[in-house]
Amino acid sequence: MFLIVAPIAIPASSAVKAAAKPNVDLHKHPTGGKTPIEISVGLYITNFVAIDESRESFEVGGYLTAKWQDPRLALPAGQAADKRTEQTLTRTFRLEDLWAPAIEAANSISHKMNQYSLVADRAGFVTYIERFDAVLSNDYDLRRFPFDNQVLQFEFQPFLSTASEIRFAPQPLPSTGISPEQHTQLAAWQINDLRYTAEKVATDRFLPPAQEAVFQLVVKRRAGFYLWKIFVPLAMMTLVPVVVFWIDVEQFDWLLKVPMTMLLSMVAFEFTITRDLPRVGYVTFLDAVFLASFALCFLCVFEILTVYLLQKRGRRSTAVKVHSAGRWIYPMAYLGVILLLVVTFHT
Repeated sequence: MFLIVAPIAIPASSAVKAAAKPNVDLHKHPTGGKTPIEISVGLYITNFVAIDESRESFEVGGYLTAKWQDPRLALPAGQAADKRTEQTLTRTFRLEDLWAPAIEAANSISHKMNQYSLVADRAGFVTYIERFDAVLSNDYDLRRFPFDNQVLQFEFQPFLSTASEIRFAPQPLPSTGISPEQHTQLAAWQINDLRYTAEKVATDRFLPPAQEAVFQLVVKRRAGFYLWKIFVPLAMMTLVPVVVFWIDVEQFDWLLKVPMTMLLSMVAFEFTITRDLPRVGYVTFLDAVFLASFALCFLCVFEILTVYLLQKRGRRSTAVKVHSAGRWIYPMAYLGVILLLVVTFHT
């Protein structure tokens, strides 16, 4: 994802020549590949564009930083190419001037580098900073949707041929963080935390063992939209059939019209919102609530048919008792099912 980019014409200072020792090739690994170089990385997010669960991706912009030490670039005490370099103690390079770790994002879909800088200080510590915009793939666990938290991952790995040449530092650079500006805020999501881990990648027979640096951005969905636009209207449609339990059992036509109308309304409502919901192969919390609402209305139809047949066969008193009991059984059953789903999906 970075450090493998087309170089931009950044003029190198005269200190570049001074840094190169005789018979030293700065394009090769600092230790000749004998020992790995420790790379410290940092991620600073300045622009959070979107999270797309249906495409299993997210889009961000910000700064990537990498820092490592190249002893060949260290300056002896008192040595400087000019007075200005002596004051700043830094020298500017181009990527083709010296060795840089080949690191890429394993879950990158697209990546655009806007600008970069590559500087080395007097002690030989090299700092690479890149301004980027990227789209990355991500696995989402939507079982609790829409009351869910998600972890967005930035997975940085060394390129295959250089896997043994570098290792990631156990701690991120101090530049790691999230900008407090408005461009990192999304109406549908709340950003909670940015975590970092450096660990070995699970390997298979086709890939050499390597280490991975992972930044995890923890976000929480703002569920207000779904609560007021979906759950409340759905609950109202589901509870409308309660009115049938106050209608006489002989009025079969009127009794049946109410739940059937609500069933059709819920079907139309679900078709309307489905196109904007994530398409996953398992049941989410929202799916379960919809199924529970359909089931209650469906059972209401069977209750109406049962009490109507009872009174037609001369058992009116039994039919009236069963029908009257539905006045409290139906809403309590719906409330109980919803509470059961909340416990099941959120524990």
